[in-house]
Amino acid sequence: MADTYRSYAELAAAKTLGVDYRISARAVAGARGAHIAIHGGGIESPTTQLADYCAATSGSSYYSFQGVMSSGNSALHITSTRFDEPTVFQIQRGVEWTVSWHGTSGSDQLTYIGGLDTELGEEIRSRLTAAGFLVAESVPTEIDGDDPLNIANRNRTGRGVQLELSRGLRESFYAGGNLTLASIAVAENRTDAFYAFATAVLNAVAATWPESRPQTPTAIHPVAGPETAFSTAGYPGAGSVQMRMPFQLDAMGRVAVLTDSDHMMVQRARAVVATVPGEYVGEPAFGSDISSALFRPSDPIAPMIITDAVRTAMTRWEPDTVVTAITPVVHDDQEGIVDVEVDVAQASTPAVEADHVETVSILPGGRVVGGSL
Repeated sequence: MADTYRSYAELAAAKTLGVDYRISARAVAGARGAHIAIHGGGIESPTTQLADYCAATSGSSYYSFQGVMSSGNSALHITSTRFDEPTVFQIQRGVEWTVSWHGTSGSDQLTYIGGLDTELGEEIRSRLTAAGFLVAESVPTEIDGDDPLNIANRNRTGRGVQLELSRGLRESFYAGGNLTLASIAVAENRTDAFYAFATAVLNAVAATWPESRPQTPTAIHPVAGPETAFSTAGYPGAGSVQMRMPFQLDAMGRVAVLTDSDHMMVQRARAVVATVPGEYVGEPAFGSDISSALFRPSDPIAPMIITDAVRTAMTRWEPDTVVTAITPVVHDDQEGIVDVEVDVAQASTPAVEADHVETVSILPGGRVVGGSL
């Protein structure tokens, strides 16, 4: 069946983020690989849970696009070679290996292994077979994952693995074969087969990419995976109350704080964008490298450098925030100054209802400054 939408832009124009679908991502610093599920949620259940569990267990990066409508989630399917939701590229370009989780039809409990990372694919085949799972000898062309444009292969090495799990196999992972959104959201509903399958894949990754994890996982204890993204920011105030940045006192002489979630989101976005890596002693990697546009404000490449740096930083440090637009504004009458306008929204609410704009400036000499709430 042909896709209803040929691109993420088409889908986003017709559906609402946080209502019809969710996007979850965790970019783990130092991780060499990622587990992704671009047809997660109710599209091809329970690929989100498998990707999330494997990523959380192994300390790998994670991404999932999830259909969460009460019915008709298959309409949100975008073919792997055309899947272009921006966040997944932020995850992919930072890793060397990828396991892309998918579901296919069929009542037999069967796994199809495709993708251009044949070494990892063969190791997964061996481990699954040894664990008692049936792996197909050949893979239909339409699900072989061999196209370089397939999202599984769009990492730093240009090679990934695409796992296609039959409906019968996926049903064996949950009590009563129940793959509804309500059922797969409860970790206690998972069967031993879920963990045995995931463990075989994790051990295959460990054997093929030995430096990617310090030890082989033991997967019998459930790791409850979040259904929405969360912040990995390591700076002070990442809770229900945040100290105002920059530091200031309120009218009573106390430390000024923020409690409004939207204001906190905007403040955190400013902190990420306006901090130059190395400035924050507690986490030297924190910030965005927009100062790499130093001395280049009139260069036509500068806006692309800035946009790329902001997206990379926001994906790493604020994955629960959706960046809806990044607009570098070069002032022709102010040589050496660039304003960077970043539109942000909460991942759990429709972006159209939660847009906020935060502006920081790159001044001559590469100095980055931001306003205050």
